[in-house]
Amino acid sequence: MTFVGIDVSKLTLDVAALSVTGEVQRERFGNTSQGHTELLGWLERFPDCRVAVEATASYHQRLTSSLQEHEVYVSVLNPAQVSYFVKSQHRRNKTDKADALWLAVYAKERQPAPSLAANLSRQSLAREIGALSKDITRLKNRLEAAESGQVHGEVVISLKRRIEALAEEKRALEGALEQETKRSSERELSLLLSIPGVGVRTACLLLAELGEVRRFESARKLVAFVGLTPTRFESGTSVVKRSHISRLGSSHVRQILYMPCLSAIRFNPIIKAFFERLVQGGKHKKAAVVACMAKFLKIVYGVLTHQKPFDPTRVGA
Repeated sequence: MTFVGIDVSKLTLDVAALSVTGEVQRERFGNTSQGHTELLGWLERFPDCRVAVEATASYHQRLTSSLQEHEVYVSVLNPAQVSYFVKSQHRRNKTDKADALWLAVYAKERQPAPSLAANLSRQSLAREIGALSKDITRLKNRLEAAESGQVHGEVVISLKRRIEALAEEKRALEGALEQETKRSSERELSLLLSIPGVGVRTACLLLAELGEVRRFESARKLVAFVGLTPTRFESGTSVVKRSHISRLGSSHVRQILYMPCLSAIRFNPIIKAFFERLVQGGKHKKAAVVACMAKFLKIVYGVLTHQKPFDPTRVGA
């Protein structure tokens, strides 16, 4: 078996192939369609290879899709996980070639599971909707400040015009995402809508970001993927800090979950009872909300994996 690490940049792919006996072979390809074809040809010399790639903003996406289409075992890794692993090995050098080799070493030592193909088209819609929401919020804050101060009237008019334009763009993208979701995931959409607190918009965004939830072996692993796992800090008997979420996972999913979770605390009997029990037990309200987000996500996982609508009698509080 050969473990292959690929360090991805905008223009190039630095590749290191590590055999079980420790032999290393290196190559560099362009991060283009032609480069991906050449890489696939080079990988043919390793019939039983496992490829490890760090997730980037977007530069790894076409590469991983190409590898998956050709049935190559490829794992898309969280950069933070790889970083912690490398630091534990007391790395001294930071170069693209070194990064590729460390990815291969990580694949050999940790044996990460293969990543399932994601629907990047739907995910791109979801993320653009999120970006527009942030832009609209920033403009609304500026509008509030402008209306509270002394500014030229045209500034207020301009801000309102831009807010409406972005809101219209957001509505158009939400409509496109809803149509795409109904076309390809109608069953999953109806299952999520059975959960109190989940509307069409939230369900579409969740399905776009989570993809096939069966790739997670358990609900706990999905919660860890999203970054809702609590982190504790204790040292000796006197230093104990308030626990907080790890934040190593998908911030996009956390943002999608926040408002529906607040709604679920009011209207979902399971989440409401869970929240009240945590607060009565002394947990800070913000920490209780985060715990409810994790609980909410576990319900999403259960509904999608069992392919059955939400049933409050089947879920303990």
